[in-house]
Amino acid sequence: MLLAETTSPLDGLASAASVLLVFELFFIVVLVAAILVLLALGMAWLHHHVIPLLQEYVPTVKGALNATDRASGQVIDIVANLYAKRKGFEEGVFGFVRSLMPIFGALFSDRPLPTEAPADGHGTTATMSATPPDVAPAPMD
Repeated sequence: MLLAETTSPLDGLASAASVLLVFELFFIVVLVAAILVLLALGMAWLHHHVIPLLQEYVPTVKGALNATDRASGQVIDIVANLYAKRKGFEEGVFGFVRSLMPIFGALFSDRPLPTEAPADGHGTTATMSATPPDVAPAPMD
């Protein structure tokens, strides 16, 4: 029974570790409580000092934001209209230039000008392009 009555050195270390653990947990609880108190004090200060200013100036700011929103919408509409008109003008000029290309291409080359075929049965005219004399159409079988 001699073994049962003696204390081990590990018992003393376990007691010291448990006391240190209790101190650590108490310190963490106090730290979390302090953070929560500071957060509550900050919220109270915010409610008493900042919120009244916001409530005073909110109508003015809302009016300014609405005016800015309307003005930016008008600017966007103007820019979109200008862009659409510019693209339409570009396409018109490109179409006009493309329609003149066969004429000017024929003027500056040794090919003859394109001729118009007689009207077909549908009342439309078909444009025939002149082929160079050295290229013959392929025979159809």
